[in-house]
Amino acid sequence: MISFLLLASCTGQKASDPSYHQDIKPIIEARCITCHTEGDIGGFALDNIDTVQQLAPLIASEVSTRSMPPWPAGDGPTYINDWSLTEEQIQLFVEWADAGAPEGPEQDGDAVEEIGTSLSRVDLELQMPQIYSPPAEQGDDYRCFVLDWPETETTFITGFHALPDNKSIVHHIAAYLIRPDGLLGESIFQTFADWDEAEEGPGYGCFGGPSGQGGSNQVPIEQLAQWVPGNQGWDFPQGTGIQVDPGSKVVLQIHYYAGPGIEDTSDQTSMLFQLDDSVAHTAAYAPWLNGSWPLGNMEIPAGDDHVVIETQGDPRGFFSLLNPNLDLGTGFRIYGMMLHMHVLGKSGQLVLVKSDGTEITLLDIPKWDFDWQFTYILEEPIDFVDGDELKVQCVFDNSGEDAIDVTWGEGTEDEMCVGNLFITPM
Repeated sequence: MISFLLLASCTGQKASDPSYHQDIKPIIEARCITCHTEGDIGGFALDNIDTVQQLAPLIASEVSTRSMPPWPAGDGPTYINDWSLTEEQIQLFVEWADAGAPEGPEQDGDAVEEIGTSLSRVDLELQMPQIYSPPAEQGDDYRCFVLDWPETETTFITGFHALPDNKSIVHHIAAYLIRPDGLLGESIFQTFADWDEAEEGPGYGCFGGPSGQGGSNQVPIEQLAQWVPGNQGWDFPQGTGIQVDPGSKVVLQIHYYAGPGIEDTSDQTSMLFQLDDSVAHTAAYAPWLNGSWPLGNMEIPAGDDHVVIETQGDPRGFFSLLNPNLDLGTGFRIYGMMLHMHVLGKSGQLVLVKSDGTEITLLDIPKWDFDWQFTYILEEPIDFVDGDELKVQCVFDNSGEDAIDVTWGEGTEDEMCVGNLFITPM
């Protein structure tokens, strides 16, 4: 898979054909090599002109179809980490490929500024306690690892980054928080311990979330953060942080892909956290869904290529049930969001419906791709107030030749429909 996270701005009509050194190399260095270095998830290095020139037609094709860079969001609000290309940027790569990918004279100057996010300070590193090796050439392997939270005082996570130990096999990472005062109390810790002990080796198999696939329990767990290739970590919005109390645990979910030709499949990934003793606004990832769906009331029949699942309402009661530390009586502020489905996902939306009926699209994914589940951070937060409602809609395609009736669940053949919002009380 070729991952080109391209940023350079291109304005006006060029008097001559674009060249590698002047136009292409700064973009490649700024973004592409975050994935495309030797042994990284990109599969091949783009740190030399010969390779980039050889791939010029393929690069032009990938960006022209917007297959790359991986930015699934459609029209909506402005996000601070928008990696999508302008039409002018796409044309730049097309013209360069059409011109035969000329090298041009070498250039002096600063590197192109990166778009994205970064973690400005590291206060805690949590590493997998043991090395895990997914079966060689198995392909996809979803594994969860339960880690103890080491802090002895209440603290707030104000930033997150992940450090994949073996970037050639780590496809994406999600972190979840298990609270001792959560909905299921401390009994939840035994549930996770049972899943871990039931399987040989470190961790246990998982898929759509941190729950074990072998058990019937599907536990409501708050997401802390996620990582996909190319991400540089991020500081949470100014003044916000997720409260973590002593005795908590963190579930690290990793999607491994050990394909043919990968000899070293060992991994001991770490998570990096920025911590503060206090914040102005306690934040949380708050999942929005219909509470009846996990009870069997989300049906996706076999043979149907356009199954619409949606719910709309005031989510504050549901949010508070899962996170009683949040006082949402006067509303909440939305800083970011993500959608979550499995492999049958076709498209999805999160929409804020104002009291006067006006709809504000928070996130639109016109073409769902399970492999690219980003957190989209708003440039300007949006408020939910009394009278507003929140709608999540997921569209599924279950028309495959071997399709079976599908309902809610953690497994690969199950589905989910969740809108996850990063919020603070008003």
